[in-house]
Amino acid sequence: MAETGHSVRAEDVLADVLAEVRERVDRREALGEAQVAVLEAAVNIVRAGRPGGEVMPVERSELVREALGAVRAATVATGVALTYAHRTARVLT
Repeated sequence: MAETGHSVRAEDVLADVLAEVRERVDRREALGEAQVAVLEAAVNIVRAGRPGGEVMPVERSELVREALGAVRAATVATGVALTYAHRTARVLT
């Protein structure tokens, strides 16, 4: 990352992107839910990967567990979005 006069942590950038995406996407749509879930997973994985002294083992375990749940949700939502996209493409062709 470029130097901006202050330290910008990857997790902060990801959290900001997640907040913006949450405001802009329709989570009732599978693709919107997939976008949010992937970013939630990324935030949690980056937080879990902080150096040893910054994250207690119990917290690290919980962050990884939450990331795994988000990845699973993203996988399901992406599959639904793909199925919908294929069906829509068939109707339009």
